[in-house]
Amino acid sequence: MQTRYFEDLKDKRLLNRGNSILNRLFANSIYSIRQLAESDSEAKAIYRFLQNDNVSEADIINNMSSNCKKCVVNKCVLCIQDTSEINLYNHRNRIKKDGSIGITNASVGGLGFFIHPSFIIDADTLMPYGF
Repeated sequence: MQTRYFEDLKDKRLLNRGNSILNRLFANSIYSIRQLAESDSEAKAIYRFLQNDNVSEADIINNMSSNCKKCVVNKCVLCIQDTSEINLYNHRNRIKKDGSIGITNASVGGLGFFIHPSFIIDADTLMPYGF
């Protein structure tokens, strides 16, 4: 499997922490922070990384997109897409109003958002490359 890594974060310590998290995510195929972390302090460190003002959502997306692009150069790939509606009506009292939550088509409440994930896999080997 090809190594995935952050290459563009503002702080070298954050870069090292992010790469450590990514390596463990992909090596273990675990996507729960609680399962990924070997201790409570390690879970706290991962949460702090994700909440750090110097690590934006755009930084993570740009780095992961760059990794995916490098993995698929000169390969025939499949892009499997889906549209999902995330309904957050049951969490309406805990949601901070920030412009990213809107109205959906749900019959009850309709508070949430739509996502359109694309899963990229190798057309020959079915090896996943990323989202």
